Amino acid sequence: MDILDAWMTVIARDGWTGARINAVALAAGVSTGAVAAVAADRWEALRHYGRGLDNAALGEAGADSGASVRDRLFTLLMERFDAAQPQRAGAIELADAARRDPGLAAFMLLSLPVSIARIADAAGVATGGLLGPLRVQALTALYLAVARVWLADDSDDLAATMKELDTRLAQAETWARRLPYRAAAVVGEPAIPLLAAPRSMGDRPAE
Repeated sequence: MDILDAWMTVIARDGWTGARINAVALAAGVSTGAVAAVAADRWEALRHYGRGLDNAALGEAGADSGASVRDRLFTLLMERFDAAQPQRAGAIELADAARRDPGLAAFMLLSLPVSIARIADAAGVATGGLLGPLRVQALTALYLAVARVWLADDSDDLAATMKELDTRLAQAETWARRLPYRAAAVVGEPAIPLLAAPRSMGDRPAE
């Protein structure tokens, strides 16, 4: 078992505060030194694991250069959920632990916008300048709303998650069209409908 996956497996089994490096070594079938070389504690493991999810999503960037920004956001964000799916039990434990652990909650709330900014940038959303942080904040809120559905989605094809993501992106697009200057300032450039050309659920690339 991969060491970062082993960390998530142990977190799911023993809880966030109960996860220990020796248990991870046993789960991965390696020495504690080998684990420490990758992630010596659960905080470091969580940082690296999140970066791995980002990289999995970013691996799809540019796969369809002719797609709209909305389509690309759908693909990249859904890819991140797909990458996290094998360790969903660990994610459920982390979400539950964050309700009781302010430090963990702060860590997750500070690190997630960094991930979303990477994905948004790869999808073609302008993340720089004065308005960039607002766009990232809006997309982070969207991602968190979809994540709540994903945590409860035990289907094999993540149909509920895809539907929620598609719905949230459609709502963002509608908002942008009704209030083009104010809304586009969050999700794109003024007067440019960056979330145009809705994608049908059947258009998701095959895995």
